[in-house]
Amino acid sequence: MILRELPDLPPRPLTRSNAQFRADFYARWGQENAIVSGRSRHAEYASLTQTLSIKMARGGSETYEVGKRRLRVDDDSYLILNEGQTYSSVLQSDREAHSFCVFFRPGMGDEVLGALSAPLSRAADEGAQCARRKSQFAENLRSHDHVVTLALTQLARSACAGIDHADELEEALQNLLQRMIGAEHRLHSAERLITSVKAATRAELLRRINWAADFICSNYANPITLDDMAAAASLSKFHLVRLFRQIHSVSPHRFLINKRLAAAGRLLDRADFDLGEVARLAGFGTRWSLFRHLRRTTGEGGKALRHTRDPLAVVAAASKRAANKKRVR
Repeated sequence: MILRELPDLPPRPLTRSNAQFRADFYARWGQENAIVSGRSRHAEYASLTQTLSIKMARGGSETYEVGKRRLRVDDDSYLILNEGQTYSSVLQSDREAHSFCVFFRPGMGDEVLGALSAPLSRAADEGAQCARRKSQFAENLRSHDHVVTLALTQLARSACAGIDHADELEEALQNLLQRMIGAEHRLHSAERLITSVKAATRAELLRRINWAADFICSNYANPITLDDMAAAASLSKFHLVRLFRQIHSVSPHRFLINKRLAAAGRLLDRADFDLGEVARLAGFGTRWSLFRHLRRTTGEGGKALRHTRDPLAVVAAASKRAANKKRVR
């Protein structure tokens, strides 16, 4: 199933015009691979239990309510939610944003993980039915990369161009899942950066640090403090700062500033926003605060981020230069 417009579903009311679509939609939904790709300024979907899925948004943001957590997917990140997870979502933007979501058929993640985990020498013995292995992904915002994001972007283009066969979609999603599983292994390798505790504790601490990172990325436009970040992670401020540096190589505050600068970079490229509005929407409050952080990070002020196609890369490069200079000293 491939939808090239955002579906008309609850909480929007049932009408004569959407009744047949909804009947056809629910007859197939959750049983087969599906792609939902569409542009809108506003879309809202009620809480529902879904299959394994991966979410991306461009030109705006989409917020997912997962339990007590609020995760905001935007141009900097994507999100994986596991099979059986219950959540709702809202897309709200001042201009049309592109929402792109992939939903895998039930059990597909387990099939691919089982096949990847078994030696290739057993492929002939197993035949058509390979052993399954329970797949479980960390449900955190993940920075765009050249592995998973590349496959997502290619899939979005193919969906727009017209994938027209279920087997073609199955093959593309197998490739995407393989990349997602590889990225998951790399994510968990960060546990080794946490020292002096046993493995189970490292995994839990990594999970909580990622809660703090998610909180920052989902609330950067609002005034937030170190106390707020620590509360989101259920850690003391001391342990949050110490562990956050080990995992992300920057402090929580620097992570927040980098996120705000990346958002400001995208807004600066839009002619319909003045600098005061950019500063407010990016979470800096005033244009003077924005200028100060731009110059401190990039050394150049607004010109460093205006017109760049990858503002986050500019910020990351500037932060790396600053870190290298500090180590030399």
